[in-house]
Amino acid sequence: MKAKTVVLIFFFVSCALWQGCDSRQKTTGGAEYAELNPAGDFTLTDQDGRAFRLKDHRGQILLLFFGYLTCPDVCPATLSKLARVYSLLGAARRPKVLTVFISVDGERDTPGKLKEYLEYFNINAIGLTGTKAQVDQVVHAYKAFYEKVETGTAVGYLINHSDYLYLIDARGKTSHLFHPEDKAEDMAGVIRRTGI
Repeated sequence: MKAKTVVLIFFFVSCALWQGCDSRQKTTGGAEYAELNPAGDFTLTDQDGRAFRLKDHRGQILLLFFGYLTCPDVCPATLSKLARVYSLLGAARRPKVLTVFISVDGERDTPGKLKEYLEYFNINAIGLTGTKAQVDQVVHAYKAFYEKVETGTAVGYLINHSDYLYLIDARGKTSHLFHPEDKAEDMAGVIRRTGI
């Protein structure tokens, strides 16, 4: 029997401007979130230029997280926390966990840049990108949001966006949400309880 693989798909939806985060959907860390069950499949391009299809990962545990490479705070902080989560899961579980970072900055985040950035954190991770229409479809399905914020500086713009991680079970149901304030120890505990 094939071992279960945990895919942490991190629709890396974080906040470039912390005060701008959407708190309307906040729940306690790891809280059940069964009411959010997006239907259908999506296809995006992975960091090696290949097609990544959600339907190919049924039977796995997914963590969805949206973000972008020039995010100044939540995205790098969350990836750093995930390095701790991987450590807590241990060597046997680590290969079964895949972090998937979906960029909401298609103008700047190329597949090659995503790959280079994620390698820095030394976790099992893959970056996804796509056209604005493709990414918007996925963002809408998960009731997330993002918006470009012009800064008037050399940076050009930042992206204000929601900041939670969606835990999707092997049946494709979204059962938990994690937030930036959740501890790595609690996150690892929820992941262990998936049976990996």
